[in-house]
Amino acid sequence: MAIRLFFFLLVFANLLFFAWAQGYFGQIDENREPQRIAGQLQAEKLRIVRNITTAETKKPDQACRLISGLNPTEAGNLQSSLKTAGGEATILALPEPKPHLVIISDLANKAAAEKKAAELARFGITEQTSVELEGGRHEIILGAFATEAAARELLQSLVKRGIKSARVDSREQPAPKVRVEVRGPAQELLRQLPQLIAPYADATVGECSS
Repeated sequence: MAIRLFFFLLVFANLLFFAWAQGYFGQIDENREPQRIAGQLQAEKLRIVRNITTAETKKPDQACRLISGLNPTEAGNLQSSLKTAGGEATILALPEPKPHLVIISDLANKAAAEKKAAELARFGITEQTSVELEGGRHEIILGAFATEAAARELLQSLVKRGIKSARVDSREQPAPKVRVEVRGPAQELLRQLPQLIAPYADATVGECSS
């Protein structure tokens, strides 16, 4: 009899514990897994992400230099060298030369040039440039043209206005020169640039215009 009573008491005690654990008596264990999951806000949207550092890498200061006195071949070689060294190079073409001049030459000195300039002004010729030559001689340039035909057209108009001392002078022009604008990290560019332009005897370095 005692054994049966003990068995029923044990079963009753287990039932009471189960009811208490399920919260039937009004006490909820906040640490139980179902309650913790239910207490999470939008738990289905939680994601595990890696810790990413977003520190920005500071860009080095940039420099720009203008290289003059190069022929087209030298400019191309320098451009290739700059690109290999991690810089940028842009070839800037110079204006086309105008080798056909309309001039008044054989002016013995500056005084003679000034006298001729005043005479031309009386004829209404305002576009004129006086140039000093070797030995103190002077000439006055009245126009410069890319073609001889254009120069002779001006000469004919001058003759019609009574200016007969002018003539067309077609001169041999020096080999064309170009400029190269180079850009890159300031420290590296200024360190390497002297070595890169060393092979070019006529190369000069200046500041970029902008």
